[in-house]
Amino acid sequence: MVNDYFDKYTFLCEMFDEETDDMRELVLNFYPFDNSVQIVDPKKGVNLVKRVQLPPLKQEMLQVGNIVNVFSKLLYIKDCAPATRKILCQNDQSTFAMIKPVPPSAHGKIITFIMKKGFRIVRMKNGKIDKDFAMDLYQNVASSNMLPIIINYVTTGEVIGLELVAPNAVKKWRDVLGTTDPETAAPGTLRRLYGENKLKNVAHGCVTLEEASRMLDKFFGYENGLRRIPFRATLKNCTCCIIKPHVMIDGNVGAILEQIATSSNFYISAIAMFSVKISNAKEFYEVYKGVLPEYENMCIHLTEGKCIALEVKCNNPSVNCVCEFRKLCGPRDPDLSRQLYPDSIRALYGKNIIHNAVHCTDLQEDGELEVEYFFKLLAND
Repeated sequence: MVNDYFDKYTFLCEMFDEETDDMRELVLNFYPFDNSVQIVDPKKGVNLVKRVQLPPLKQEMLQVGNIVNVFSKLLYIKDCAPATRKILCQNDQSTFAMIKPVPPSAHGKIITFIMKKGFRIVRMKNGKIDKDFAMDLYQNVASSNMLPIIINYVTTGEVIGLELVAPNAVKKWRDVLGTTDPETAAPGTLRRLYGENKLKNVAHGCVTLEEASRMLDKFFGYENGLRRIPFRATLKNCTCCIIKPHVMIDGNVGAILEQIATSSNFYISAIAMFSVKISNAKEFYEVYKGVLPEYENMCIHLTEGKCIALEVKCNNPSVNCVCEFRKLCGPRDPDLSRQLYPDSIRALYGKNIIHNAVHCTDLQEDGELEVEYFFKLLAND
């Protein structure tokens, strides 16, 4: 558990200094008791920013690999001090979770369940697994006469693979999953809530830390420079939706996925989680440079944590997918969305014009290009 009254958390950061055209190594101290920050230049022994409260900065944003905005100073978090790591990451483990071939309308509910149970999702994508992957995944039931049926079920449909992080994540994930049979699973467990039977019991959990590490590598790793499990993006007749970092922190990812999947007009054909660099964010949003006054802040927010890219398609291929999906998202300003389209994604989950829940493609001709930027260009970065 994180100790909210711990004196301070210390992070080692980098900041690009335009005056010297060089990277500057800095220390960011975060004081959880009053949500204040301090930036120190250890080489010069001076405070770049004296301790001051910064309400927009949340503790969940302070993760290695993220960029944080402290009074327009963009700090890339490289590492954290040993004492901070001990407190924030005490007993943390990664485990592999796989959502089995269930109706897409259930994906959002399952993701919401996972996040409410205290797991941090750090990798996610949909995909198809082959027989060898499935045999490795289910080697602990190799002697079961149900094995051929299980293998056939998980290899014929689409799955979602997740890396979940939490204290003692391997055991915790199996505990919240519940027993194999949904009928005998404990009340409140995932399988009891959403499972149909022993075969269609929603999701899989690894038994050991070693197994979890192996399956994470098999699902998210590379072989000969290629992803073992390729992305599902088709890059055709689609639009792009980016679920922004603040949505991850707010715990609303599942709700947005559910809203899209339960719409009669759309389905999600590809999903994957990305960490975006500031240079990539500026390139992706370049069309808005000089057009929207929020351009710089839009770019910064996209780098402040993990984001989720979706390839979205229309059930009716004759429909203009880009234009129709923009209606589901609502206007860029959530306040305007709440007035005009109160049931839109931005009205329900947006906070302001920067933290407006999602990005969606503006121009009809850019749908495929924006999906390609994430699932092809960033994927190989």
